[in-house]
Amino acid sequence: MQRAFDAAKKAVEDKKKEIRTRGLRGKDRTEAIEAEVRPLEPDRDQKRRQWLDALKKAVSRPELAVGKHIDCTDVEYRDHANTFLEGSDQADREALDLLAAFGSDACLEKSGRIAATPFCFIKGSGQQYFLDTVRQLMELATLERVRQTLFESWGYRDEKLSMRWDPIEARRYALMDRDPSASGNESRTMSMANLLAYRALALFPSAPRRGRLATTAWDHADEHPTFTWPIWEHPAQPDTIRSILQLSELGTARPDRSILRARGVVAAFRASRIKVGTGSNYKINFSRARGV
Repeated sequence: MQRAFDAAKKAVEDKKKEIRTRGLRGKDRTEAIEAEVRPLEPDRDQKRRQWLDALKKAVSRPELAVGKHIDCTDVEYRDHANTFLEGSDQADREALDLLAAFGSDACLEKSGRIAATPFCFIKGSGQQYFLDTVRQLMELATLERVRQTLFESWGYRDEKLSMRWDPIEARRYALMDRDPSASGNESRTMSMANLLAYRALALFPSAPRRGRLATTAWDHADEHPTFTWPIWEHPAQPDTIRSILQLSELGTARPDRSILRARGVVAAFRASRIKVGTGSNYKINFSRARGV
């Protein structure tokens, strides 16, 4: 199913590229697209629906049925939301909460796909996709690997399959003594730390705001969006954590520590979403965090 969809999708993209090479403009370009591209799109869309239907039956977690990447249409998003609602209740709504974190059917890109959460750092570079990476991480999960991640020092022994949320993976050529892409110098990660962090996205819902997607704990005011998170002193339930993450004080340039301390928050940190690389050959990472 996926190969058939990929082939149909490629046929549409190839035809668009071929039309661009003709140098057509205005009416001529529009007529060429209508005559040559539009007839290919129904087949692509049908094969996508067939692939997504098959994916729903095959995935280990409901939200992975969204696809390899967070790029569903608004109609597909609502279909997933209705499906997840049917299988959710107050005690078990993780798939629904994750879908709310991924994006909103009210915030679309020019392509007609939903705008993805700013936590989405991997978008196909090196054939690595956000939700497909999550699926592969789940296949690696064992109780022992999770235990080691939670209770032992991190050894960074795992290769690949990273969500790129660890600042240590922002490997800038100018700051290294070797080519970061050279053999034997590959980036290492902690697979289960990535998976645990993914599960926490359920605490960071997204919603429309001022014509764009807004996500809990993110600020897009500057060139590089920033993510601010609190450290609290006492154990807290998920609903309490959601309330803490929504504190307006955390969104200020210099949070008032006395206000945060009154709510059990002992520290707050901030990191920027940065691009490492030039042109289209870049990767997205977090900068190193700083206290605020």
